[in-house]
Amino acid sequence: MKCPRNIMTTLTIQIPDKDRDLFEKLAQRLNVKIINVIEEGAQPNGVTKRAIADARTGKTKKIENLDLFFKSL
Repeated sequence: MKCPRNIMTTLTIQIPDKDRDLFEKLAQRLNVKIINVIEEGAQPNGVTKRAIADARTGKTKKIENLDLFFKSL
């Protein structure tokens, strides 16, 4: 089935890391817009892991007012 030229199609693809640069160059050449990149295997750093652990064990304060919170930073 052939799509009319004025319709956009969204594809989800998986490519090997080693081919990412090549794919991005090809996409740019074909005027393809890359909307969302999902990095599989990405892991949080140590600070983030500690913050997650603290939140899960109740060692954090609940933010009641975002305006006051941001002013306190």
